[in-house]
Amino acid sequence: MNWKRFAAITTCCVLALAAGWTFLVVNYETDLGTENTIMVSDAGGNASSATNDALVVLSFEEGAENLSWSSLQLSIVAGDDAYSCSFGSQSTQSDNASKVTAALGADGATFTTVIDATDEERFTHLDLPGQKETDEANSTLRFSKTDVFLASGVRWTFLEGVEFQDATMQNSTELSNETEDRLEWYTYDLAEHRVQPNAGVYLIEVDDLLFKVQFLSYYNQADESRHPTIKVAALNQTAFPALLDTDLVAPSPCLITAENAPSEVWGATESITLVENGVQICSDSCAIQIRASYETFSIEIKGINAID
Repeated sequence: MNWKRFAAITTCCVLALAAGWTFLVVNYETDLGTENTIMVSDAGGNASSATNDALVVLSFEEGAENLSWSSLQLSIVAGDDAYSCSFGSQSTQSDNASKVTAALGADGATFTTVIDATDEERFTHLDLPGQKETDEANSTLRFSKTDVFLASGVRWTFLEGVEFQDATMQNSTELSNETEDRLEWYTYDLAEHRVQPNAGVYLIEVDDLLFKVQFLSYYNQADESRHPTIKVAALNQTAFPALLDTDLVAPSPCLITAENAPSEVWGATESITLVENGVQICSDSCAIQIRASYETFSIEIKGINAID
């Protein structure tokens, strides 16, 4: 056998496989976000000194998919100010150095929360009802790299393959109090060298409050690892303390009015209107910009950039 030829062929195969693997990793495209394009048009009225003007109408280009309000963030930028738009409440801006960042969805009831789990020596502790970083004694979950543990005293179950909007709790006896083992919340994709959350929803009961939690990603918007991103909402009419926390939530200065409200989704063929909510966003004429994201990823925007 010609060993030199064999070695050359083997080397070429290894290099080809490495190149293919590198291509997959570098060109990875997440399943999060949407390919929808939002079209912006004038609401048909004139901007005035009033604080309840209908400002713009938003719709989708043809071929769109329905988008869940719980995963959507919308805002109007006028001048140097950005105004969040929702069905009632918005997240407030925090200047602290917390390792937990919670953003309220357009539904005014669901948080998308990013946890900085980069510290290999210490866990980041999450108070789930409060949507804040806390200490070990008051935490519901703790995070470090891919390791996620529930605190003692918490009851839980995992609904495999269930969509977030479909997750319900019919029988509390289904909940387990076993919290010693780490949560098996992800699968490692060897082909693309990515941590992929398992499809499904966790139901978590803490202090007689019931929540549903879905892991969306292990990466932040900059595609940095060790930043688990979760979606959280209360279940069974549970009070959600975070929604009453004025350090986290405030009335939205811009309201969404929708043809099919109340609804869990923005329908693919549905138009919505953004309306001032007691705050003067535009007076007379103004230059505006619409910003939107879905599951933390930006949505393409087309249309007007001024209101007369």
